[in-house]
Amino acid sequence: MFRTTELAQEAVRGAVRAGNCAIDATAGNGHDTVFLARMVGPAGVVFAVDIQASALSQTASRLSAEGIGNVTLLQCDHADLVTVIPAAYHGRVGAVMFNLGYLPGGGRAFVTKPESTARALRAAITLLRPGGVVTVIAYVGHPGGPNEIAAVESVLKVLEAGYEVNETRAQSETAPRLYVIKKGVEKT
Repeated sequence: MFRTTELAQEAVRGAVRAGNCAIDATAGNGHDTVFLARMVGPAGVVFAVDIQASALSQTASRLSAEGIGNVTLLQCDHADLVTVIPAAYHGRVGAVMFNLGYLPGGGRAFVTKPESTARALRAAITLLRPGGVVTVIAYVGHPGGPNEIAAVESVLKVLEAGYEVNETRAQSETAPRLYVIKKGVEKT
């Protein structure tokens, strides 16, 4: 049995190098943020985005406990990635990670929405450098989950040439799905 979070991290390990820029588009409890910060190392930078102040507070606590300082926390909707990520990093991002749904251990009043997730995914794809990846973990089993998966898949269906998309899902129809989008390396 596989864990989607481990598979997402494996995809990122294959794409991110020390000194890169990476984005945790749904910071949540900060697990992916810490992972990304370790991957890019002290010479790299990570942007962690979440709409909830409580999520960013938990992420900040986790980063502090780990002694990690190369992360910028941004309280905003992930749909605003293109406007909140400095222009100097556009087209230079090594990885963007999404873990959709609601904040684990938090209330369910805030949940990612299909419309903003679709905008965020399109933005994330434009921010990638050649060879960069976007990982999306989507959950069928929460209210709105099937609609959000449909929104993700609608974005992926119209990707221009040069992107590779892989989907991993368990046998169960209610198991989380992992989408990995890799931007092709430009030929010289």
